[in-house]
Amino acid sequence: MEELKGWFFSRSIKFKILFSYLISIILIGIIGYSYYVMGNIKSIKREAAIYRKNLEDNQKKMVRNVVNIALDGIDKYYDAYKNKEMSEEEAIKKSIEFINAIRYNIGKNINVYDYVWINTLDGVMVLDPPKPELNGKNVWNFKDKNGVYLFREMARVIETQGGGFVEYCWPKLGSNSKGCYPKVSYVGYFYPWKWVVGSGFYLDDLDKAVDGFLKRKEKDMFITTVNSLIAGGLISVVAGFVFFFIVSCITNRLREVGELSKKLAEEEVSPQLKLPYKGDDELGILVKNFNDFIDESYKLMLFKKTIEEDVDVNAVYRRLFDLLKDDFGIRQFNVYEVNNSKSSMKQIIVYETEKMACKQDILLSCNLCRCVRTAKEVDSFVEKNVCLSFIEHDKNHVCIPLLVGGTVGSVVQLIFEEKQKTKEIEKKIKRVKVFLKEAAPVIEAKRLLSQLKESTMRDPLTGLYNRRFLDEFAATFSATVKRRNTLAGILMCDVDFFKQVNDVYGHNVGDEVLRGVVRAIAKSIRESDIAVRFGGEEFLVLLQDVDEKSVLEIAERIRSDVEKTEITVQGNVIKKTLSIGVSIFPKDSKNLWQCIKFSDVAMYKAKEAGRNRVVRFEPDMWTEESY
Repeated sequence: MEELKGWFFSRSIKFKILFSYLISIILIGIIGYSYYVMGNIKSIKREAAIYRKNLEDNQKKMVRNVVNIALDGIDKYYDAYKNKEMSEEEAIKKSIEFINAIRYNIGKNINVYDYVWINTLDGVMVLDPPKPELNGKNVWNFKDKNGVYLFREMARVIETQGGGFVEYCWPKLGSNSKGCYPKVSYVGYFYPWKWVVGSGFYLDDLDKAVDGFLKRKEKDMFITTVNSLIAGGLISVVAGFVFFFIVSCITNRLREVGELSKKLAEEEVSPQLKLPYKGDDELGILVKNFNDFIDESYKLMLFKKTIEEDVDVNAVYRRLFDLLKDDFGIRQFNVYEVNNSKSSMKQIIVYETEKMACKQDILLSCNLCRCVRTAKEVDSFVEKNVCLSFIEHDKNHVCIPLLVGGTVGSVVQLIFEEKQKTKEIEKKIKRVKVFLKEAAPVIEAKRLLSQLKESTMRDPLTGLYNRRFLDEFAATFSATVKRRNTLAGILMCDVDFFKQVNDVYGHNVGDEVLRGVVRAIAKSIRESDIAVRFGGEEFLVLLQDVDEKSVLEIAERIRSDVEKTEITVQGNVIKKTLSIGVSIFPKDSKNLWQCIKFSDVAMYKAKEAGRNRVVRFEPDMWTEESY
């Protein structure tokens, strides 16, 4: 195995890429077509079940209609008798002849058909078309091979419902008379002569029709699958040739700078990572662009780190002002902070020289600001006088919204004296938007933290955020994680056997134990992470900007620190443990609340496994359709 591994890694990049492409195509084909076939089989079975139900419903409707037609015919002759157009005996005879003439569902063998029979309510057979020898005989005590007194059952249905369907076992025409086949019949009642009129169909005939339906569908699926495999194979071959050509072009160039790339190391972005290659060909342009990217990324990283460590949002605004003025050379600009709950906004003052370029009305009603109202960039270079609130008509402006959680949190207004948008201005605006994209969540987070200080979103016992905070913060947290394309760890922590503490020592001691557990949790997480008291002894921890490995490491650190913590209360030393459930947002689900539920499920799995452990949520733990 090691020799094979060494051989593979000693091959060229071109070979590895093409080999990986081939394996990927094969795996995708196997998995894709397996899923396609299994899905189609399930779909065909569902269609067959629906098809059978429709057949049975149609057959029931048909036999009910046939019986009703028969009853209408009998009623016609009975009316003739009542109108003295014929005698009762003649009317009965005509009715029997009419019923005896009804044939339907006639098969290839003309001796096989469905028919209508008549018997009296007390079980005397009046008409049995295929077995006339039963006519006039009492069949009240006749029962099928399953022990069902079918004529009594028909009488019961007539007496209780006035008519309906009856299930029993009955021989088929043209088959072994000793055979017994499941049959469903509809019986109606003609009251004047106390006749039970009925007709039915055999269930196994439906099964045969369904079998034929399944065979047709399976044949169609097979043909479609074969055609898809042929087409997919041809497409894969053509794509393989194209892919080979592209890979060859790329690897030939990469080989030339292979030695230069050795200087790159897996470390934080810094100017030292730039490549020294200075050719004028396409690769040279690629290297130059890469080096520019390194410079810009380093500035962006440095800016982000700096504002994240700033003490409050005002410090972030000051740094943003310095960036726009000094780094981007924009001489006039404004920043507005939006208060969506009050539909107002305020101008951010840093240098004390800021001058509003818009009407003062926007401060009282933020909807007057086009950028806030539309949550889109406003550019007067594209459309002159696009915003009616802008008052410096001899200048152009670009207003950029800072979106957080789908709403505008702030607006950055760049003002230019130039009449036309030059390439330099366009490039400058793009760079500004990149920095603003990184600054937006930091500004919003620091604004939110500032607001939280003045709110009642903390649990008075533990000092942690409470459920109200989570309800209000969840949407912002979810949007931030998705926008930044990062992962967040969701930890549900429950104190093991906490009820025993309250029962043995009392609730005051229980409160002190909770405080001790919280202190251990707070010591184990970062400042950027968020701990919430979710329930009585349940705590939710939200870990930001993490990978799955670090989430599990932090969860284990929390569990270990709590286990080691000794809590001294009233001379008693108490040690507790935690059961922790872990899920990853948005990897496990794009819905934050569902991820919280997944963590809760995993926590209960930790309880079931013996407590004092960390359990990662797995999809097979969740069996419900909704959360």
